[in-house]
Amino acid sequence: MLTLHALSRGILFGLTLSLMIGPAFFSLIQTSITRGFRSGTHLAMGISLSDIMMVFIAWFGISALFETAKAQSILSVIGGAVLIGFGIYTALLRHKTSNEAKLEANSYPEVTKYRFKYMAKGFVFNIANPGIWMYWLIPISVATSTYTHKLEQIIFLSSILLTCLASDILKCAISHTLKRFMTDRVLTIINRIVGIILILFGIYLVMMLFVSTPEIIKNLPKK
Repeated sequence: MLTLHALSRGILFGLTLSLMIGPAFFSLIQTSITRGFRSGTHLAMGISLSDIMMVFIAWFGISALFETAKAQSILSVIGGAVLIGFGIYTALLRHKTSNEAKLEANSYPEVTKYRFKYMAKGFVFNIANPGIWMYWLIPISVATSTYTHKLEQIIFLSSILLTCLASDILKCAISHTLKRFMTDRVLTIINRIVGIILILFGIYLVMMLFVSTPEIIKNLPKK
């Protein structure tokens, strides 16, 4: 009974996380529409790998290192810079259908390298969001306080991770079906919009440093 409880509660947590709208969400939709379902799923796998890493970090208590104001400031600056960089790149990206046709004709190693790029992108996008780090502290706390057996805790956390991955793949499938109705011009506009959104997310993260941790700014060494 407790095992079923852990499974159902984990699925509920996973669905909640999958509904969160952040940089990774917009990148997932944009990649699936402009680059195809497989590229989107590789991005989703990268996001899932970063989630797994965060769970292990929180599980072993290392997450306490990221709870200080200074650590949050560092994460905000690095995450903001990464998102702004990817946002500029995406906004300047022009979609051309012919490029995808050439890619499909490439050798397997080249295609594998291309897909790995999206896994790395999904991984970086997810860990660049400090909010995700904070979110994973909640299910870890629930797992350790609600379930006494390690197996139940593992089932609870695993069901969250699998639900998030399944939800992301579903988003990829739905987004990819829209591609047939879009021209290169429309897909290029989507790149512009998503790029601007990522830049705004990045600016927001950097600005949060000045809003939430003013004492750190005051203590910076003067020239």
